[in-house]
Amino acid sequence: MRRIGSTIHGFRLFILFGSLLTACQIADAQRGFVSFTRITLDDTMQGGYGVEIADIDTDGLPDIVALSTNPGRFVWYKNPSWERFTITTRTDRNIATAANDIDGDGDVDLVLASEFALNRSTEGGAVHWFENPGNPTENQEWAMHLIDAIPTSHRVKWGDINGDGRKELLDLPIIGVGATAPLYDVNLEFTGYLIPQDPTREPWTGIVLDNTMQMAHGIRLVDWDHDNRSDILTASFQGVQLFQLGHDGQMISRRQIGAGMSGERPAIGSSEVDMGVLPSGQRFVAAIEPWHGNEVVVYTATADPDALWNREVIEAGFVGGHALLTADLNNDGADEIVAGHRSEPYNLFIYRYDARDAEWNRIDLDAGGIGLAGLAIEDINGDGFKDIVGIGTGTHNVVYYENSGT
Repeated sequence: MRRIGSTIHGFRLFILFGSLLTACQIADAQRGFVSFTRITLDDTMQGGYGVEIADIDTDGLPDIVALSTNPGRFVWYKNPSWERFTITTRTDRNIATAANDIDGDGDVDLVLASEFALNRSTEGGAVHWFENPGNPTENQEWAMHLIDAIPTSHRVKWGDINGDGRKELLDLPIIGVGATAPLYDVNLEFTGYLIPQDPTREPWTGIVLDNTMQMAHGIRLVDWDHDNRSDILTASFQGVQLFQLGHDGQMISRRQIGAGMSGERPAIGSSEVDMGVLPSGQRFVAAIEPWHGNEVVVYTATADPDALWNREVIEAGFVGGHALLTADLNNDGADEIVAGHRSEPYNLFIYRYDARDAEWNRIDLDAGGIGLAGLAIEDINGDGFKDIVGIGTGTHNVVYYENSGT
């Protein structure tokens, strides 16, 4: 493993062909914004796909978890030395992970979805949870417990969706059982699981939350209505949808936020999604469209609460857009959009809203250095500013972008 540090001074200017943003807009966006230090944690992560941030060794410092599909690797990097440790060597085609104290013993356990194959939609999709051994720097083969197997399981998330004060596990397969390219016209089963009283021995009870989506690539848990309960945004062939659930775990509403890109399958709908806040306090929803698409899109509400939200394209130059999150990176109360694509020319960008001009300006965070597949954002170094972690498929790297706050 090699660690490389380099400071990004004002960011490098790279104009992606087909972008809707001008060089002047990019330069203006950089003025007065925070800078980042680029630290490569790993440049050997072939097939890298997903990252998660969690305190794995209970030392009070957020660590970084990373996974790859082929070869299947599942590892974590210890903060602040960034030494790499293995979680398991017994899985392959790893695709998603999510952290939670599953057994209630005070340390963080991990769920992993593996055995993923888009072209084999009737098999695989194993979902296991890995029990933190309590000494994860010494024990590098965590105990592995089966939860379920749903073919093409692709996203796993934790959230208190029914308001009982405990987190439930959500499993979102990318396509329905038996679906095939290029139409993928079989509905998938979006499933939630309650943690059993003894998760090491008892079966996990699954509840199908929805069976109307096709090609669901993105999911984000948000508190949409400020009721301390997790609501769900999804990105699929059906565009951007909001799911809000009742106390019994059953879906009580499904609302269409954005229609997604129209066209011919499979280049339709939405691929990634998150929610943010503009400087005015107005909420927005950001998405990558269509599936693995070229556009970054911002949705804002209309005066009619029942109407689809306004759709604005702020970027049209992605090649295989694959990861997007929103976060307030400079602590000004408004959220930026962080997004990138995994095919050449590799890019990771920040989009910042300028209220004076009422437009989104682009900042180049990493031009050419990461073929972005997955993102995580959190204050990793404890300085009060949120940092960014990315994992690159084609570039085989895990990169930590440390936010200086200045």
